[in-house]
Amino acid sequence: MQNDQDREVLFVIIPSIIIFFALSSAIVFFMLYFQKKKFQYAKEKGELEKQYGEQLLQSRLEMQEQTFDTISQEIHDNVGQLLSLAKLQLSLLEKKEVSDKVLVTEIKGNVGNALNDLRDIAKSLSTSRIQELSLVQAVEQELQRISRAGAIVSKVEVTGKEQHITEQKKIIAFRIVQESLQNILKHAQANKIEVVFDFAEQLNITIADNGVGFSTVEKAKIDTGLGLLNIVKRAKLIMGEATIDSVINNGTKITLTIPYV
Repeated sequence: MQNDQDREVLFVIIPSIIIFFALSSAIVFFMLYFQKKKFQYAKEKGELEKQYGEQLLQSRLEMQEQTFDTISQEIHDNVGQLLSLAKLQLSLLEKKEVSDKVLVTEIKGNVGNALNDLRDIAKSLSTSRIQELSLVQAVEQELQRISRAGAIVSKVEVTGKEQHITEQKKIIAFRIVQESLQNILKHAQANKIEVVFDFAEQLNITIADNGVGFSTVEKAKIDTGLGLLNIVKRAKLIMGEATIDSVINNGTKITLTIPYV
């Protein structure tokens, strides 16, 4: 009987350890990928200095740096917590005399969630990935990534026929939307986000949440902290406009108006 129990424990522990080391290898691979992207970013900086004006270059590089900061924080907060929990659960499993199928299932779930988070983060980081998609598709993927955590319900609406915009405008518009979404996650205490694309004479993008909001008087004080001035400034760089409306306890709405050419 004891031998049967020992075999059962080994049957559970060995696959779990293999899974853990496989995930560790995936983390190392992703970090190497992350470093490669940073190297490419430094290379792009030199190329952009030749291609774009100083103001446009500075804005795009700032957005890339903010994206790296956001991604690093997400790796630390989300993936790090999942891996720490999986490691703790493996330690508990090793101490058990018989297998615990519930614990094994939880470990597999945490490992799977960590891998999914890594894949989603890599997609969000990649400029080339954004270039492969339309602006609507890129924003939809970003909202799906945010909603997967379960705390936010998101919705995308499109009116009119989607029109082509230049790659430069698409990338900056996406980063503006991405920054707006991060502001909602950090400050708004919202559980609903809606993004509306209106393809009219110009492209109108509305990002709305049902969070705590703020008053017009407070807006001047917190513009810098929330990055709202950056949103307005960056919209101007692509010949667009950004307006921000908010009411205390009734959410915030950011509207971007961007010409197609």
